[in-house]
Amino acid sequence: MAWSYFGSSIVLLALTGLFALWARERPESVGLSLEDQAEPDETAAEARGKAKPLPAGWLGLIFAMGLIYFGLKFLRYALDSWSALILSEQFHMSATRAGYLSGAFDLIGFLGVITGGVWSDRIAGASRTPVIFWMILACLAATSLLWFVGTSSVLMFVVLLGLIGFTAMGPDSLVSGACAMDAGSRRQAAFAAGIINGLGSIGPIVQEPVIGWLKQSSGVNAVFLLLVGVVTLTAAATGLLWRSERTRS
Repeated sequence: MAWSYFGSSIVLLALTGLFALWARERPESVGLSLEDQAEPDETAAEARGKAKPLPAGWLGLIFAMGLIYFGLKFLRYALDSWSALILSEQFHMSATRAGYLSGAFDLIGFLGVITGGVWSDRIAGASRTPVIFWMILACLAATSLLWFVGTSSVLMFVVLLGLIGFTAMGPDSLVSGACAMDAGSRRQAAFAAGIINGLGSIGPIVQEPVIGWLKQSSGVNAVFLLLVGVVTLTAAATGLLWRSERTRS
């Protein structure tokens, strides 16, 4: 058990060392220039460091992304936190086996992160919102199946858990990273990322007591139904965001 902490800490330490040695924070540090990417309406005063006024509706857009991220992180941490326990209780297996099987969510979810990034880069203008919307719709379908037939067999539960991970983690990574950078100029990216990640991080905090109480009082099917509701609202919010972006364009 202790090596589950030591092992991950050693891996993290090694990656931190590689990052410290090889990472570059600015394009200029590797001989690139951002002059050709300057804002067309950027004045000389702004170029010297003065903040440019935020575009109309920009904060509303960022808060909408933050609420979408809230739903994604609620779902993600709910399944990360509770799937092993549900496997153990529903299928009467050891905690060790349940822990390994629940890893399908993260292992297959990693592929979703790569897929979402590559897919969004292939769209004209590198638009992220359509990819987020369609992947969340697929996530809604998988979450609904988890509610309907997820406890019918171990295989069904694990397969659906992996599908939800795949379709949730792609949008998760896009909303918290690329979308924040795409939403405004490079001077606004950190501000946008802070709001989006801050609102999203409330999701894991809320899900723990809510799901714990719901599972205890109403059973695991009620938990799955709650997740279906959360993903439904997240998909609807993403659809409205996509429509708003198309209208502004």
